[in-house]
Amino acid sequence: MSIEDGPRALSFQPKLFANASQKKAVSISELFKQLKKLSKELNGLEQETVDTQSLDAVTRQLLAPSLLRHKEAGVVAYVSCCIADILRLYAPEAPYSDDEIKEIFNVFIDQLQLLGDADNQFFALREYLLSSLATVRTPALVAMQPDAEETISRFFTELFGVVSPGQPHNIQMQILDVLQQLVEEPKTVPQDVVDVILVQFTKRRQQDNPAAYQLASDLATNTADVLQKYIYQYFNDVIVSAAQQRAGGTLDDLRAAHRLILELNRAAPGTLLNVVPQLEEELSVEDVEIRELATSVLGEMFGEKGFTLAKRYEATWKAWKGRRADASAQVRVQWIERAAALYQHQPQLARELNAHVTEKLNDVDERVRVAACQALGQLEMGAATQGALGDDVIAALGERCKDRRPGVRAEAIVALATMYSQVADELEQSVAARRKWGGIPSTIFELRYVNDVDIDSKVESIMTGAILNFAKMRDDRTRCRRLLLVFDSLTAKAQNGFFSYMQRQRDIIRLTDSFLELCERDASEVAAEQQQRALAAKISQCFPDRAKLESGLLQLAGLRDSEVCQGLRQTMDAHSDMRLVRRCQKSALKRLSSLAPNLLDPTAPLWKCVGLTTINRGLVPPLIENASARGQAQFRTAADALLAYVAKVFPEMLELSKDELFAVDELQASEPGAVEERLALMVRFAKAVPGAVPRSTELENRLAALVRTGTAVQAKRAAFVVTQMAGAEALCGALCGDLAGSLNGDQFTAAALAALSRFAQHAPAAYATYADRVGQFVVQTVLRGAETDNAGGDADWVERAALGDAGVACVYAVKLLARWLAGAERAGVTREAAQLVVGALRQLVRNGGALQARGGAGRSALAQHLELAAAAGLLRVAGRWERLVGVADVQSLALVVQDASFEVRSTFLLDKLVPALAARRVAARFVPLVFLAAYEAEAGVREHVRHAVSQRLAQFRPTAGSPSLVESSLVRLLHMLAHHPDWDDAEEVRTLELFATYIEFFITCVCSAQNVSLLFCYAGAMKRYKDRASEQRTTRLYVASELAQYLLREKSLSANWPLNVYPGQLTLPDDLFQALSDDERAEQPRKPYLDPAFVAARARPAAGKRSRPAKPASVKRKRGERPGKGKEPEDSDAMDEDESSESSDGGSD
Repeated sequence: MSIEDGPRALSFQPKLFANASQKKAVSISELFKQLKKLSKELNGLEQETVDTQSLDAVTRQLLAPSLLRHKEAGVVAYVSCCIADILRLYAPEAPYSDDEIKEIFNVFIDQLQLLGDADNQFFALREYLLSSLATVRTPALVAMQPDAEETISRFFTELFGVVSPGQPHNIQMQILDVLQQLVEEPKTVPQDVVDVILVQFTKRRQQDNPAAYQLASDLATNTADVLQKYIYQYFNDVIVSAAQQRAGGTLDDLRAAHRLILELNRAAPGTLLNVVPQLEEELSVEDVEIRELATSVLGEMFGEKGFTLAKRYEATWKAWKGRRADASAQVRVQWIERAAALYQHQPQLARELNAHVTEKLNDVDERVRVAACQALGQLEMGAATQGALGDDVIAALGERCKDRRPGVRAEAIVALATMYSQVADELEQSVAARRKWGGIPSTIFELRYVNDVDIDSKVESIMTGAILNFAKMRDDRTRCRRLLLVFDSLTAKAQNGFFSYMQRQRDIIRLTDSFLELCERDASEVAAEQQQRALAAKISQCFPDRAKLESGLLQLAGLRDSEVCQGLRQTMDAHSDMRLVRRCQKSALKRLSSLAPNLLDPTAPLWKCVGLTTINRGLVPPLIENASARGQAQFRTAADALLAYVAKVFPEMLELSKDELFAVDELQASEPGAVEERLALMVRFAKAVPGAVPRSTELENRLAALVRTGTAVQAKRAAFVVTQMAGAEALCGALCGDLAGSLNGDQFTAAALAALSRFAQHAPAAYATYADRVGQFVVQTVLRGAETDNAGGDADWVERAALGDAGVACVYAVKLLARWLAGAERAGVTREAAQLVVGALRQLVRNGGALQARGGAGRSALAQHLELAAAAGLLRVAGRWERLVGVADVQSLALVVQDASFEVRSTFLLDKLVPALAARRVAARFVPLVFLAAYEAEAGVREHVRHAVSQRLAQFRPTAGSPSLVESSLVRLLHMLAHHPDWDDAEEVRTLELFATYIEFFITCVCSAQNVSLLFCYAGAMKRYKDRASEQRTTRLYVASELAQYLLREKSLSANWPLNVYPGQLTLPDDLFQALSDDERAEQPRKPYLDPAFVAARARPAAGKRSRPAKPASVKRKRGERPGKGKEPEDSDAMDEDESSESSDGGSD
């Protein structure tokens, strides 16, 4: 019916009551029938066409209490729907009074709270009621009531209670519409309503009813403009209340309110327009806990994705950044934790914080530094995060790996490693990524130089985990590529650190293997038990929690379980591949957990350390392939270095792949460098596994060809490999004959001399036939002929290859002499031949690389190389023929340590002398030479010497409990100084100042509270002796003695060390000192030998630091320009026929 047809009246007049009083309704069945018809017709009426007068009777009847409060739920549901339709038809006016409206809506609420029961037969009626309220906006009638707060509050309470995750979406949307009307229509929103809305954002409510949380989020978002002031007031009341109750109370309510702010910020940030300035004010209050809370909450709010709070509240952002400098460390901790999280959640915003985060990594408080490292380590390194993190932040995090506090160091190491593990896959493809992140492994492996077991254990645990990440790789080729990628990125210092960690692993494996052997012996053996305890103590010293591990090891030994011991042994067996290592480790630990689960945690560090999961047998074949000519040029050097390490520390791994290593095809490459690299690998293998070089006709022919026609490097390496072949004596003899025959007149090559030097040392029987002729030729023709080429002014150092073939030949000629004498059998060496060799070496050292003294003439580049080779040769000879190298030769070598050429002195000191001393290839009389580096300009060289002395040389003792070789070397050092050419008796004070630096360097390297008394006694004992070689130097010895005692006493006073009388008896070396007779001691003047002027100058208080004396003349002096003061002791050329010590292949070329 259209509007033009006139109003449409309600045609059905229901009979709902049994009498006119309307106190009793008709029967239930009849009532349902009547209400259904009425509801159906009302539903069909339209607001625009209805005749509202026809509704008057029904409108009043439906309000009867007998219907609204009928005991039958279905009746009330129908009545509610009918009233809702009437309100729809009368809208916007209502045919009821205020009290009736209130009554009606309470009935509506009663019906709506039953919406949770979708299976109820009247659910459709209640759904219809909700739809009507949402569509017609009927709740506006409640909002206009003067006392509607209670009804509105009830709406919110019941509807939030009825909503559930399983409800149809349309019902949830209709509830949202109803509640939104009740927020927007009233003039004021009741506080109870605000409370109901806010409680839905609590964590517990989110978990209990996520649908209610979503409803509250949508409602708050849609009505943010209305709710802003109420939410502001809510939090303001909480803050004021907390401030009033602060004295002696807690901040639980305030913390809960701030957590609520965070949830609102995530769900409906628009409601916090006035709350954010409140938080900004909290940043500057006096209460530390409130500042800490505000800093944390604002930091999280700034990090919310998709919401640019910092741009909207720039003043708040600036104030928050200022909290990084808060006086409280707790506040700074909260700041750095939230600031670091911004790199992940708001990368563009975090770019502003790089300088500030760097500042906090260097904070004065340990807790702040720890928090900074932890927060950065928890980042997920997506592309945006990587781009936001500044290089200065990464560098500062690397510095924290060396922090003085162990907690900071541990967190920084883990953080850097975690970052690297996430970006490692990108490094191979991205140059920018390598530039930014590729230095992390170097930072970590350089920590080996800190020499701290806590750091070492931490680095070892992350090496195969976060850095190499082998566990996620299925095959050895992939693992090898990752290893090469990491190793290739390392600095030289970090590579040494990496090798040192591997050497540490090897050392612990050896100790553990010995321990397991003792575990398998008879437990009743007392000696075995004592050795067990000693080994357990020694192993545990390598780990942080020593007592815990030691106890665990002893308990493990007490189990005497062969399965556990065998599993541990197989995990550290060089013959086990990666899969076997992991399987055995897993099986053994499972067995251990069943026997003694309490031992899993104490022994875990040892299981991780000794398991061969970093360098493994399975990696050797791909390493060999990468080191060969067919490998990638990018990783060839890295693969070669790693294989060299394997050959040195785990030669058993190489032995399993020797067929691939000695493939003849690799020696036929067209590129000389590739052949040299493969030969170098063969040499390393031959040194590591003597007698294991495979022999075949094809390989012999190729090696012989390289000896005869290859480059100098190829020839010497091929010659060495041939000498290590079992049964190749005839080939060695033939090659020696061919090479010796090629030396004719001025016809000689560097390659021939290089190869002969190897045969001379490693195949002396084959070389013996030609030794005299070759030796004479080398001295008379090669080296004498080099004298003319050596003339000229000073030249800069050049690499050996730049000397030309003739120059290189001269260098190999010197090496040939030394190697022959070092490797020859005593019976085959005549006195004349030995003196010829030692005499040539001696002259080359003393004359700065020349056989004849040149006065003040300068040195050529070749002379520098010859001097270095001769000095190294004397060391090599001294290791085999101790008596041939006299005291004067040692004094000459001391000047090489102070050579004017940095390359000469540093190479001799660090690459020749220190390794020879550490390996005990030369006697202790050479130890004092290292302390002449006191004036070395390069701090790194001095530090290397200091580390070698304290960590290696100081451990050597002739017998248990006796002074170490380093301690007893003090008297040799003082003797060497007394014979030093820079000692000037005419300027005694200046001389003392100059030589005090040497002794101070010795004290720095050697002296401690435990041995200062011993050293003091050593220095004093020199006055009971005289100089064996030169009595005129005896006075100098006494001066040096008193100088050393003075400096030792000075050190003990500054360090507060006790200086007691040493109880033991000390003897001085008789090759340098001769004991005074009783008459000589009686005639010895009783006076101080130390110049009082020097003592006064040292004791005089200085305005600043004592200045360092100028460099001694020997460092500045041109080599070959000999000092003219005094006569040097005569050389000791006597050869001990009973000398039978063997020398190893000391030093590299």
